Amino acid sequence: MRHFVHLFVVSVFLTGSVFGQDPGWHQVPKEALLEKGADVIKMLLSTTDETAMLNIVKQPGTEDDILRLKMFAYKRLGMYGAKAAVPVLVEKLDIEKEGFYARYALETIPGDEIDVALCEAAKNVKRPETLAGILTTLGVRGHSKSAATAKEFLKHENLDVRKAAGYAYANTAGDEAVEFFTQQSLDPALADSGFLLAEIFAKNGQKEKAIKIYDALAVADIKAYQQEAALYWGILARGLDGIELLVAQLNSESPKFFGVGLKAGRELPAGNTVTKAMVEQLRKQSDPLRKAKLVRSIGDRKDKESKIVSLPAISELAQSGETVVRVAAIDSLRNIGDPSVLPILIGAANQTDSPEVAKAAENTLRNLPGKEIDDAVVGLLEKGNAATKITAIGLVEDRRIISAYPLLKKGLLDSDAGVRKASIDALGQTAEIDDLPILLDVLDKAKSDEEAEKILIVLKSACTRLPQDAASSEVLKLFANGSTAMKINLLDLLKEIGGAKAMEIVEQYAWGHDAELQDKATAVLGQWRSPQDLKLVAAACLKLAKESKENKFKVRGLRGYIRLARQFSMAEEQRLQICREVYDLADRDEDKVLIFDVFARNPSLKVLDAAVNYLDNEKFKEKAAESVVVIGEKLQGKSRQTADAMKKVIEKTANNSIKERAQRVLDKQ
Repeated sequence: MRHFVHLFVVSVFLTGSVFGQDPGWHQVPKEALLEKGADVIKMLLSTTDETAMLNIVKQPGTEDDILRLKMFAYKRLGMYGAKAAVPVLVEKLDIEKEGFYARYALETIPGDEIDVALCEAAKNVKRPETLAGILTTLGVRGHSKSAATAKEFLKHENLDVRKAAGYAYANTAGDEAVEFFTQQSLDPALADSGFLLAEIFAKNGQKEKAIKIYDALAVADIKAYQQEAALYWGILARGLDGIELLVAQLNSESPKFFGVGLKAGRELPAGNTVTKAMVEQLRKQSDPLRKAKLVRSIGDRKDKESKIVSLPAISELAQSGETVVRVAAIDSLRNIGDPSVLPILIGAANQTDSPEVAKAAENTLRNLPGKEIDDAVVGLLEKGNAATKITAIGLVEDRRIISAYPLLKKGLLDSDAGVRKASIDALGQTAEIDDLPILLDVLDKAKSDEEAEKILIVLKSACTRLPQDAASSEVLKLFANGSTAMKINLLDLLKEIGGAKAMEIVEQYAWGHDAELQDKATAVLGQWRSPQDLKLVAAACLKLAKESKENKFKVRGLRGYIRLARQFSMAEEQRLQICREVYDLADRDEDKVLIFDVFARNPSLKVLDAAVNYLDNEKFKEKAAESVVVIGEKLQGKSRQTADAMKKVIEKTANNSIKERAQRVLDKQ
């Protein structure tokens, strides 16, 4: 309630009392106004009262704080101001920091009196920047009454004023301005305004007037890039009547005018008329670089009629000739090609003597749009020779052609090794759970160790995307009748799949009677990748370490168990428990010392305490000392616990380097 009353009082304070009396607010000291600055802004953002806004604007001064309040007032006057605001705003135009905001408001207040007042002000202001601003505002408002005033300043000595006058004249004078902007001696600074006038005529359907201005600008004594732009827009303004001018640019010796022709050729109206003219020029062109650029310009005309006209010529150039032209043609087929170009592209993609051509063909084959292209690729996969099939298989993978997946499975059994390899690669990215038996069967029937290794890599890639238990169940089916070599591969595959089912199978063979498979299974346990299987792997490794009768497997269990503490994320107490168990179970010193690497990799005060306990062990005190110092170096901040640990290291170690490092840590405590 208090906030509402305060805002009410501020509003009355600014606009007069509720009885309509004027308290002469603009005479209130600025300090009093600024004290209520936040409330004033809130009021301005919500009021439509012109008097309140004008009272702010009338406040003297342009310091940042008061100018900020005025800025809000000017903005609101642009939205809600009327006749009463005009003389106040005009009076502010030539004030350095306020003039912009005053013009901003005047730009949008409706009424002819605004334009009259601005025209009058333009004759009286002193600052060129103010004059340029007023002329710009007249141009934005676009009233024909302002044309005469704008014309007066077209030859002003100040460049910014001339540019603003040109802008205003183009926006207000209409037909009257055509003569001025088509003079050959046109001031280059006013050329952009000529373009503006031509654009206005073009948008209003007055094509002939637009063309007249563009043609004049194309030969006027203005900057080269402006002449090029005039030629370009002149061609487009003519539409299909611009073909003759287009052809002239394509035959120009000037690279820049040739470029104008290429750009305009891309953008002239769709249809075969323009495209026929460009293809005709293509046949006449002898310079390879120009020919390549023209090919790309034609290829960017993607409408149906243009494609029909250009496809034969572009297809021909894609097959032979200069490399730069072939690459351009092949790239263009991405826009205009149909199934008929597939043999051409596949032939180019297999062209080993021209890597640029082959790469361009591969990119186009990958990106050529349309279901009919996909269908054509499938057709090549069914009927092509080995080289064609290999390329087609790659396209099936790149384009994700689902309908071709059954054919990929046939490719796994193809007599050609290259086709089999390509099929394996593709299926690795696309295989589903139902495809696993096929891939596993191919693995079993691999014709070489190299092929088996490749299939195994693909299977690993596929299995990591599939449900764990389902994938493991499919793998398990092959164990019954599989060879030992096959089973070894399958155990390796289960490691990649992960999950409870895979662990169960591996554990079974780790305790089995086949020495080769037991050797592989125990090794796999120590290489397990899935963090989510931590508890299962830990239990399996610990059991092996405790119960195995084979020392080799016991050591593997220990090392697999400590590996979990070293590499996997887990609770600190669990990590320390693993270290204690490994130390107690290990028969060899080389296995016991592995715990110190775990300590060093996982620094904390609790781990520090665990490591310090071994400093009294004569056999392992040096390894313990090293791990204690590493932990101390990694811990941040002062700690009595760390200091005590460093003192004990200095007391116990015989290694001078370790002593020096411990002292440095101690000095920081």
